Amino acid sequence: MANKLLMAKSPEEAIGAKTARDAFLAGGTEVNRLGSETADKTDTLISLKKCSGLKGFREEAGNVTIGAMTSFQELVDSPKAPEWLKEAALFMASRTKRNMATIGGNIAAKRDDSYLIPALSAAGAEIGFIGRDGKKGSIGIKEYTGGKHDVLITSVTVPKDVKLVSKRYANTAQSHAVLTMSAAMSDEGIRLNGAVKNAGLLHFCDLEEKFRKEPDVSEEDIIEMVRTCTGLETADDMFGSDAYKRYLIAVTAYDLHRQLRGKEA
Repeated sequence: MANKLLMAKSPEEAIGAKTARDAFLAGGTEVNRLGSETADKTDTLISLKKCSGLKGFREEAGNVTIGAMTSFQELVDSPKAPEWLKEAALFMASRTKRNMATIGGNIAAKRDDSYLIPALSAAGAEIGFIGRDGKKGSIGIKEYTGGKHDVLITSVTVPKDVKLVSKRYANTAQSHAVLTMSAAMSDEGIRLNGAVKNAGLLHFCDLEEKFRKEPDVSEEDIIEMVRTCTGLETADDMFGSDAYKRYLIAVTAYDLHRQLRGKEA
């Protein structure tokens, strides 16, 4: 259990002080969450609240770079933030939590009910970071969430005008989501990413390919494709049956694809 708190004054100090038994403390909504194992497995919490240069927005060449310590509410209130990202941030219904939760913290947690990762992944976001050697770099968010990276997230860069739509399913606004899915339109076609509770952060490559080859595919065909997919690992649990989750994924993917085509037209 964490018994020390280090107030880092810079990102370099924070990453330099971190060991395998330590954890970063941003807004605290994840580390201090009831049932979270992070604090129990941690010796020292390294607070990022006094670190300079981790907040704010910077626009450049059609992209927006957002500091990792920017809160959800600051994101929602900013005229520089893209509307599709504000929509994802507002999936967090509590304004109190939005005032605390940070963009970097939500990404770093890699939760299977993440508010932001499906939208950021579909948009092709880039993560800025500082490594243990003190060097700065960037990495695609899908690569970041798909592996283990001992770095400090400093920013996220997103395209401002990407065509992107999202949908979230939960019993109540405050409940964990069984599915959050986002779809974006690129030059190559549709990009589909989701967070499925107890299944993980998923990139729906087969569905993307299906929509590219058959843009007028029927909803029934998509439902059958997902129902029989052997590479999709969902299971019966308190959030729903395997069959229900697969149906939800299928109809949501179909609906988001239709919305994007309508927006294009």
